[in-house]
Amino acid sequence: MTFLTRCRVCLTLIAVLTAGLAAWAQTGQAKITGHVTDGSGAALPGATVTISSPNLQTPATAITDGSGQYVSMPLPPGTYSVMFELEGFEGRSNSAVVLRAGELLNLDSELGLAALKETVEVVAPAPTPPAPPRPRPETPKRPVARPVPAEQLASVCGPGQPGAASLALGTIVAHRDEANRMLYGNNDTLVIDVGTNAGVVKGQNLVVRRRYRVVDDRKVPLKEAAFGEEAAGLIQVVETRPETSDAVVVYACSEFMAGDAIEPFDAMPMYASIEPGTPQFDDPAKVILGDHGKILGSARDLMVIDRGTSQGVQRGQHLTIFRRTLGERGPVSTVAEAIIISVRADSATIRIERTRDAVTVGDMAALHR
Repeated sequence: MTFLTRCRVCLTLIAVLTAGLAAWAQTGQAKITGHVTDGSGAALPGATVTISSPNLQTPATAITDGSGQYVSMPLPPGTYSVMFELEGFEGRSNSAVVLRAGELLNLDSELGLAALKETVEVVAPAPTPPAPPRPRPETPKRPVARPVPAEQLASVCGPGQPGAASLALGTIVAHRDEANRMLYGNNDTLVIDVGTNAGVVKGQNLVVRRRYRVVDDRKVPLKEAAFGEEAAGLIQVVETRPETSDAVVVYACSEFMAGDAIEPFDAMPMYASIEPGTPQFDDPAKVILGDHGKILGSARDLMVIDRGTSQGVQRGQHLTIFRRTLGERGPVSTVAEAIIISVRADSATIRIERTRDAVTVGDMAALHR
């Protein structure tokens, strides 16, 4: 192709383009064009350009080509908002873009990389709510017994000779709150096997007694054996039912056990020492029992003699414990001095005050008169 031919072709193309633009401009429409690049200036193909305005029923869109260039559709003159978006990049908006009639507006945009966002979703079953705490079993309130005068307590303890007729109302069954307990003591609450049907009333004091076999009689048949009796202490009824009752240990002479007998408590007035008088050696009583089944006694120990109120014995009465050195009528050998602290119809409990020798079951006791 000659030079002249080339010039003719170029002039022809220019004429065609000029005529096209002139024709498009005469319609009064405008367009927006430009390039979309990243921060380094590289073209971003596939970016979406959204053009919106009240003049448009729906927003117009354009997509950038391989060189990052876009061209909008013809738009009427007015004010527009242009939004540039591409996945992985931060969007950018240009507002108040004014288009005039027949204008081809160049609007470039540079998009920065979007900030990296990481969402960690943890999927797990909801924790099981803790089980409500189990209510603690209510501990029964400890009942409170009424005070017992000290002078009455003085007549509770000590061994005794069982009477011909039993005065027992019933027995101790068990500890009210600890069924496996075997021994009981002060302030423990016990269950007894008698109640209102047997005439037991709240506040009543009962003496607890236990029988034991005299040591010397081990070889004697049971039906012929001698038995002693000791007081374990005093209980007071705090709750009654028809067949059973609850009672608190208000005074313990020794340990209590299930099976111990309970009797009505006949409180004796506080004893006062009677004038010593003269020991009656010719009409002696006999020491028949020791405390807890012992056959020997020393100072402050309790023992039992075979004389009681039916023989005129009184609380507070003095006596001399003795032995005869040469037969029944031989000289007297004094063993100990004692005082009577509790009396029954046919026996009395003595407390040894002073000793020259150990008192033994079988020794004689001269009452002072």
